[in-house]
Amino acid sequence: MPRLIISIVVIIVAAFILIPQAFFTVDETQLAIVTRFGAFQRDYRSPGLYVKQPFVETVVKMDSRLLRVDAQPASLLTSDKRNLVIDAYARYRIIDPLKFFQRLRTENEAVSRVSDIVNSQLRREVALDTQSEVISETREQVMGRIAEASNRSEITRQQAIELFGGNMRDLRLTVIITEETAEGLASRGRPATIAELNALNSEERPEIIGTAAVAYYQPLVDELGIEIIDVRMKRADFPTEIEASVFARMRAERARIAEGLRAEGTQRDREIRAEVDRDVQIILETANGTSARLRGEAEQEAITILAEALEKAPEFYEFRRSLEAYERIIDGQSLIVLESDSDLFKYLQSSGVINEDGEYVGR
Repeated sequence: MPRLIISIVVIIVAAFILIPQAFFTVDETQLAIVTRFGAFQRDYRSPGLYVKQPFVETVVKMDSRLLRVDAQPASLLTSDKRNLVIDAYARYRIIDPLKFFQRLRTENEAVSRVSDIVNSQLRREVALDTQSEVISETREQVMGRIAEASNRSEITRQQAIELFGGNMRDLRLTVIITEETAEGLASRGRPATIAELNALNSEERPEIIGTAAVAYYQPLVDELGIEIIDVRMKRADFPTEIEASVFARMRAERARIAEGLRAEGTQRDREIRAEVDRDVQIILETANGTSARLRGEAEQEAITILAEALEKAPEFYEFRRSLEAYERIIDGQSLIVLESDSDLFKYLQSSGVINEDGEYVGR
């Protein structure tokens, strides 16, 4: 009985020791390779439970998710000779765990290598761009070119021949032709054409290339087992020593623009006011003309009515006019001296009536 208990205990202890050594798991966020005394045996890229030889084989796990690398801020010179302090970061993913393990071993080493690659390509690309291109809306295109260039690893022509069997048109091989500008400066490279690739298959410096520089690149994943997915600028600032002068120049430029806008606004204000004053003057002149015309028509109508009334009853009109005159000149206190034959006196010295024809007749 005691032997049975001891055997069971030994089996349980052995199981606790052997099971973790014989089995291992890979989850959905991991990649794994198995090595035997440091030599690669196999890799696992799918999640699950796997078996290995206890104590002999070792499992190295890697993160299969997007990993971030923050490059050190660097002062870079643009094509228009302006300094910019650029802080960038890159995101990469492990594609080939074996290559990654052979060339980089750990993620810390990968961070250092990716940071060097991104900084090198960033420096090269910014040197071909102007300051405004780096800090304006075209930054997206600049970052795209940096990410594309970062995913290429430069090799020699001999290495290209050995790796790709001398076929310069292999899709995994990238051949970049860089021509000099009229000022003798390097320009942004371009992919080689089909004719140029065919010529490069047979000779190193074909006539079609001329004096242009030729560079050969293999995919970065073939060298390091990683792919750089994206490169982004966190900020692009002016160096501290020139920041004050740059801001002063920017303020002066904005002040000049504001002054120009104010001058345009003042000129437009005067134009609008002149147009309004002209319209007001036209309206007033038109109204005065219409008023004078209507007043003249009214006076003409009044004279016509008056003339018609005089024709019908001239004596009555004369009588009414005399009464109005009496009302104005007789106030009960003033002494009025009139001649005996005055027309104004005739309605005061005798009484009379107005007949049916509107004529005044004495009694």
